Amino acid sequence: MAAARRPGQRRIPAAAWRPALTAAALLAGMAYVPVALALDDAEARGKQIYFEGTSPSGGAINVVVGDEAVTLPGSAITCVSCHGSDGLGRPEGGVLPTDIRWSELVKTYGHVHENGRRHPAFDDASLARSIYAGVDSANNQLDRVMPIYQMSSKDMADLIAYMKVLEHDLDPGIDAGRVQVATLLPLQGSAGALGQAMAQVLHGHFADVNAEGGVFGRKIELLAVPLGDSPEASLDNLQKAFKAEGVFALVGAYTIGLDEALLTLLRDDNVPLVGPFTLDPGDAFVDAAAFYLYSGFNEQARVLADRALADGAAANQVLVAGPAGDRVDSLVRAVKDQLRQQGGGTAPKVERYTGGEFDAQGVAGGLADSKALIFLGGQADLQRLLAELADQEEVPLVYVLSSLIPETLFDLPAAFDRKILVAFPTLSSDLTPAGLEEFRQLAERAGLPKDHIQAQFAAFAAAKVLVEGLRRAGRDLSRVRLVESLEELYTFQTGVTPPLTYGPNRRIGARGAHILAVDLANRTYTPFGDGWYDVQ
Repeated sequence: MAAARRPGQRRIPAAAWRPALTAAALLAGMAYVPVALALDDAEARGKQIYFEGTSPSGGAINVVVGDEAVTLPGSAITCVSCHGSDGLGRPEGGVLPTDIRWSELVKTYGHVHENGRRHPAFDDASLARSIYAGVDSANNQLDRVMPIYQMSSKDMADLIAYMKVLEHDLDPGIDAGRVQVATLLPLQGSAGALGQAMAQVLHGHFADVNAEGGVFGRKIELLAVPLGDSPEASLDNLQKAFKAEGVFALVGAYTIGLDEALLTLLRDDNVPLVGPFTLDPGDAFVDAAAFYLYSGFNEQARVLADRALADGAAANQVLVAGPAGDRVDSLVRAVKDQLRQQGGGTAPKVERYTGGEFDAQGVAGGLADSKALIFLGGQADLQRLLAELADQEEVPLVYVLSSLIPETLFDLPAAFDRKILVAFPTLSSDLTPAGLEEFRQLAERAGLPKDHIQAQFAAFAAAKVLVEGLRRAGRDLSRVRLVESLEELYTFQTGVTPPLTYGPNRRIGARGAHILAVDLANRTYTPFGDGWYDVQ
C-alpha cells in the first residue's frame, strides 16, 4: 500500500536520468510531464468499481434505472461511462452528467444548478446517500437519468475513496495540455542515421499537428530514447524514461531484435505500442496493446498457402520445404495450419534438411506428384532446386518470401517464367498520390534526409495512426480509450502503407501480402492475380 500522501500529481526531476540520454535530448526537447498516482488499496478497489461496476470482493453491485426501476448488473452502466475517467462528464444524448471531481463536490459555498436546485457541499455520507438513494446533499431528488447503485457499505467506502483522487489519477504522460509519447531508436552508431531520420519524421508530423492546436487541445510531446549497446541496455533506457518522465504510449519504435522482450516490458507497464519498426512481429504481439503496420513472416507464409490453394493445388499436393531451425519451424507450422484450415483439413507434405546439406535432387524427387512448392530456404538452395526441376515436363508453381530472397531471380531457367511467386509485405504501389504529397511537404518543412526512405515511411505511418487513435479516443483520454479507438480503425489510409485495419483480435494493420510473379522475359516482377491478399 502506498505511503500516506495528499492527492495530487508528483514531478520527478528529469535530470536524474537525462545525462545518459544526450542523443535523445538533442532530438526531443524533453519536458516535465506529471507521473500517475500510486493508489492505496482502498482507492484501487474503488477504481475497479468506478470503471467496471464490479466488486473486488465478489459481492453484488446492481444499478437501478429509470421510472420503471429496472435492475441491472453494475457492469451494465458504469460510473465511467457517463462521468468519464476524469469525472468531468461528457454530453451525450442531450444529457450533461454532473462534474463529480472531489474538488468540485466539496466546494464550501455549495452548488446552484441550472434548474434552480441548490445544495451545500458534499461529504462522505451525503455522497454515499446520493449514489444509493438518488438525492443530493440537501435531499433534493436528482435528475431521473441518474441511476442509483446498490452495493455493500465497504464497496461504497472504496468507491468514494477513489472518487476523492479521481481527478488526479491520470495515466502517465497526460495532462490537460499535453500528451507525452516516446520512441526507441538507434540514434548513434551504424544505424544512427536511420534512427535520426525516423525521429525527424515523428517530430515533424507532431509539430504539424501541434501547430493546428494539437488533439483536443493537447500538444503531442515526443521523447526520443536511444537504443543502448545491448538489448538489456535499450530496455533499461526505456524503463528509466517510464519511471522518470511519464510516457503515455510508445510510437514508431525500432524493435528489431527486441520484439518479445519489449512487449513483456510494455505489458507489465500497460503501455500501448503503435507502429513499431520491425522485420517480423512473429507471434510475440498476442495479448499486447501493440499495433503493427505490416505482416510478419508467418502471416506472409499464410498468404502463400492461401495462394497455392487458389491456384488449384489441394493441401496434400503442396510440398513445404526448408532448413531445420526455430525460425523455419514457425513458418512451417503457419503454412500447415493455414492449409488445414482453408484446405479441408488435409496436411501438406513437408521436407526439412540440415543447413549446408541441401539435397536438391532428393527434394526435386519429392515433387513428383505435387502441384506447388512453398520454399522456405535461402536463395542459393532455391536456385539449385530450380535447376534440378527445370528439365521436367511440367514445373510446379513455386512460392517464396521476399525476405528470404535478397537478390533478384531474373536469371532462372526459362521454364519458370511467371512460375515463381513472391510475397512482399509492402510495395511502392502502396503509396498514394495524396500520401506522397503529404510526405513531400513534411520532408521539405522538416528537412528530412534523402535516404532510409522506407524507415521514414514507417515512422510517418506510425505517427498518423497514433494521432488518429488520439482523436478517436476523444478528450477523455486514457490508455484504455486509445487502445479501444485503435481497435476500431478499419481500412485506415496512411497514404504510405496498405490500408490498415485493427481489432480486438487483430494487431497487424496490413495483415496480408502482395504476390508478384517473376517475369523472366522482361526481367521484372509483375502483380499476380489480385496482387494484394489478406490472410484468410
